[in-house]
Amino acid sequence: MNKLDISLVVCVADDIRIEKFLNSINYYCEIIIVLNGSTNEVRKIVTKFNNQNKFDLKIIEIKEKNLGKARNLGIVKAKHDKVVFYDSDCIIVGDALKLYSKYLEKYMLVDGTVKFENNTFQSKIVSIIRSMGIPGYALCPSIGINKKIKSKINNYFFDKDIKWIEDAELNQRAKQASIEIGVIKELTCIHDKLTFKQDLKSAYRYGTGVKIASKKGLLAKRPDANWNLIIPSFKKNFMAGIYCIIWNVIYCLGYYTKI
Repeated sequence: MNKLDISLVVCVADDIRIEKFLNSINYYCEIIIVLNGSTNEVRKIVTKFNNQNKFDLKIIEIKEKNLGKARNLGIVKAKHDKVVFYDSDCIIVGDALKLYSKYLEKYMLVDGTVKFENNTFQSKIVSIIRSMGIPGYALCPSIGINKKIKSKINNYFFDKDIKWIEDAELNQRAKQASIEIGVIKELTCIHDKLTFKQDLKSAYRYGTGVKIASKKGLLAKRPDANWNLIIPSFKKNFMAGIYCIIWNVIYCLGYYTKI
């Protein structure tokens, strides 16, 4: 197996799909699994990958579920400057890690193309919205960060208080520092299918995360939802346009929830 001088960080709580993710790794590199308030089942799955030669595995654990804190810990503990973040509900495809390694030599922040599984009605609609992303941003579930970026973005990577939009807030600081974002147009991973319930739960959490960030003075004090995606969504699929409206409303509800 070819070796790459990069560190791959995955934060996981109760997602047993982490096993499929780990089995999809096709380059030898440092793998850091941050057990983010994990269940015993997930802990057992991860630890069974110890003492194998597929990759250099390191397991870190924090007791509470805090994605911002978990990501921070993972990148700080990474031994390489080039760090790639994936979510546990994805599988790596092709030469994604090799491409990240190449791009992170030129860019300090890299966004990877993600395919969302769409083999059901709900997952098809969700995939249309999710695949649009936010132009000019590098967001999970597939992003690369060169640790040299830290000094340019106020000397920290992720804010531990912002539990669900920690990657978006990092992007805001990168934009303020005029950091160019690299985009890997080739597919970097396949994300498992999402139901409306799962996706709208995320929308609500994103709104809550924005509220926390705005209270800290890190983001503007308004629910900066993706209203601009509504018309493009309708152009792709009528039901996707309707769903995009609902998604943005739920996002705003998360923002206006009392914290």
